[in-house]
Amino acid sequence: MPASAIKDRVKDALVAFAWDEWAQMGVLASPQRESPWAQDPEALLVFTFEVARDDPRLFDEVLDWFALNSSLVSARRLRAMCVDATDKRLVEAALAWVNQRGGRVQTSLGSQLPESPEPLFRGLDAPVREEDPVYLAYGFRRPLVRPSGKSQPPEPTRPINLAFRLRHLLGLSSRAEVVRCLLTVDAPWATAAVVARSAAYAKRNVQDALASLRAAHVLTMTAVGPELRYAVDRALWADFLDVETLPVQRDWPQLLGALRRILRWLEQGDVDEMSAYMRSSRARDLLETVYPDLAYAGIPVRFGTTPDEAWSSLVETVDIALAATDTHESSSRRDASHEGRVDHRPVASFEIFGQEPGVFGWRITAANGQAVAESPRSFASRAAALDAARDLRDRAGALSYDLVEESPGVHRWRATADGRPLAVSGDAFSSRSNAKRAAERVRDIATQAVLAADNG
Repeated sequence: MPASAIKDRVKDALVAFAWDEWAQMGVLASPQRESPWAQDPEALLVFTFEVARDDPRLFDEVLDWFALNSSLVSARRLRAMCVDATDKRLVEAALAWVNQRGGRVQTSLGSQLPESPEPLFRGLDAPVREEDPVYLAYGFRRPLVRPSGKSQPPEPTRPINLAFRLRHLLGLSSRAEVVRCLLTVDAPWATAAVVARSAAYAKRNVQDALASLRAAHVLTMTAVGPELRYAVDRALWADFLDVETLPVQRDWPQLLGALRRILRWLEQGDVDEMSAYMRSSRARDLLETVYPDLAYAGIPVRFGTTPDEAWSSLVETVDIALAATDTHESSSRRDASHEGRVDHRPVASFEIFGQEPGVFGWRITAANGQAVAESPRSFASRAAALDAARDLRDRAGALSYDLVEESPGVHRWRATADGRPLAVSGDAFSSRSNAKRAAERVRDIATQAVLAADNG
């Protein structure tokens, strides 16, 4: 498939995704869907500043929204989301533009301005009669932009707007981001490192927030060896927020950052002109660059061993990453399979551990690196542990999941078949409802979890 065809498909999908997200967050537009996830406002803003360079109306409507709702947006987090110099210039230009309309954020021109201004919007080469001086100062040529005044504040009860609701409650601070992560992360417990990466605050700020929230008795902490893990009572928070179901999680900073890098790479005009070898070599370099973020976001990346495999691996990775932005993932997977592509994005993976006879075991690890289930006993060999993991995966949906109270305030779940335990929760839970939610989540993801041995 030519790079130009992939580029057009990626651009169309990402612009449509951005419109749908912003339409649910207060931009004047009609959403085509109701997103089930909690969006990250700063990650989406930085993402949109890039993809909307192909849609000037989207760009200006999001600026209008930003001017109205700047008090709900963290300039610190915006800057933390930047993955390169272009991101930084786009963010600083937007902040400076908002400042002209009453904002109070300190901006900087930085030291990586281009030698001559470049067009902000791609494909629009006509002379600009009245250039916007703010964007020109950051190296972008574009027409003068004025707020349209059409945007609205985010509706806080929508699932997508959980971040804004928590900011109204807890302020524009690391505490709000910590709670959002713990409410939506696909694991019963999370470490400070996992929370910090999701919250896009320094680990020290996150640790201070965790300590403050623990002092307020709104989260619990447990020690697993030398590692501290944290959790909140999601059932209580759901009751407090008056919602039946909390929104699901996406690792937006990582996923949207990787998609921006891929889009900018595809925007290079010479990709289709390269030899097959050079194009595949560059594609592999790109995959190595985005791999850490995509892996964290649960998107598998195969690098391939031949030039053709490297290019097809990039195409497959793009398809899977785009599917993660689609609320209808089942139809996305079906469409991909019709074209000979399969969505291998795991919800979780099985890991076999142990180095000595008699101490082998398995665990299920969620996409964010947190263990959500483990074997109830040790096995004599790696092969035996692998067989037990396959047995659990094949039968997960039909198993009985029991709740066990080991002591007051210490709850666990256990999966059994014919009275025999096949899996247990690795962590303890502060309430029966939390343990039940964790068991239900494992029931759903275990059947789709990937075994490394099955992937070769």
